[in-house]
Amino acid sequence: MNTAFAPQQAWFAYGTSQSSLTSTAYYNSGSLSGPSGSYSVNISSLLPGTKYYYKAYMTVWNGSGYVDIAGAVQSFTTSEITSGSGSSEAYRSSFLYGFEIPATSVSLSTSDTKYNGMYCHSTVSETYGETKACIYNVSGTQRIVTHTFSYNSSVLPNYTMLYDYNKRAALWVAYEENSSTYKNNNVGRNEGWAYDPAIPEDYQPNLSSSYTGSYDRGHQVASNDRQTTTNQNKQTFYYSNMTPQNNSLNSGSWASLETAVQNLAKSTTDSQTVYVVTGPIFGSGYTSTTDKSGNSCPIPTKYYKCVVLCTLNSSGTPTSAKGCGYVFDHDGTSSARQEMTIDEVETLTGFDFFTSLPDSIETAMESTKGLSL
Repeated sequence: MNTAFAPQQAWFAYGTSQSSLTSTAYYNSGSLSGPSGSYSVNISSLLPGTKYYYKAYMTVWNGSGYVDIAGAVQSFTTSEITSGSGSSEAYRSSFLYGFEIPATSVSLSTSDTKYNGMYCHSTVSETYGETKACIYNVSGTQRIVTHTFSYNSSVLPNYTMLYDYNKRAALWVAYEENSSTYKNNNVGRNEGWAYDPAIPEDYQPNLSSSYTGSYDRGHQVASNDRQTTTNQNKQTFYYSNMTPQNNSLNSGSWASLETAVQNLAKSTTDSQTVYVVTGPIFGSGYTSTTDKSGNSCPIPTKYYKCVVLCTLNSSGTPTSAKGCGYVFDHDGTSSARQEMTIDEVETLTGFDFFTSLPDSIETAMESTKGLSL
């Protein structure tokens, strides 16, 4: 765009039809100091194999007041992803096709529920915010849930978890972080302690106060990982996001790694995103503590966190990635983190991580320790 005055603001309006450009993405990466030039914004959570239409906008001073000017409608088509655990059209159009999501056994069809263009088995209103959580049935004792929030008129995935009723804990929690879509607005710690509306309360720990003993209510997605909106942050205080974690680990080396991941996300450019999967490991001989209601809550013997820094092109296709796995013993004595390849963490946990990344990128990234946090 070329205007007579320096622009004050720039953004894109986009959607899947020319007459419905209802989503917005704002340029936040630097000043727009000159009367001409270009800008770009990286948009996450687009559907694969889908044509999108967009207009570029700027707010400028015309000599007597601010006005919005718009470019012509243009379009692009996102790439089809050929790897991943789901092959149906509905699976590819679900939150489970995100690059951060491990392989699942979920089966979806176009006759299933659709929320904000994404398929799932059912939905429930979030306790915090006006959006809904998407529920995916796995078995009689497990379900997958994607919690969502609203930002800049878009519904975005907050985090996705595989929740196990018998363990009263999520076996993995997956989410993404970056400096644009998941902008750090420093909303603070909002203490929204509550039952998860998407999980039956009978299978959640009652964490209106902490576990018994020296165990903290240990976040899997940390409060500081979710600083875009207050409602997004409050959802990290759902009881389903907690495990009984030794205070020495929770406030020590685990917290240090969380901070390192958050700093990595803050340093990303518009074309970069950090993908994270974190969870507990219940090894042989694990013990239990209790919650406020006296329910038995298994204590993890280890914790893991897999972190990937991915670069994407303008259509959202990954072009490169580097990652590393981190494992912590949870025996009350040693809490030093162990760096591993993601392949090694997969062997420990039995999960297949980052399956929606192209095989040419995933295979090399998971076999090397490419990040040092």
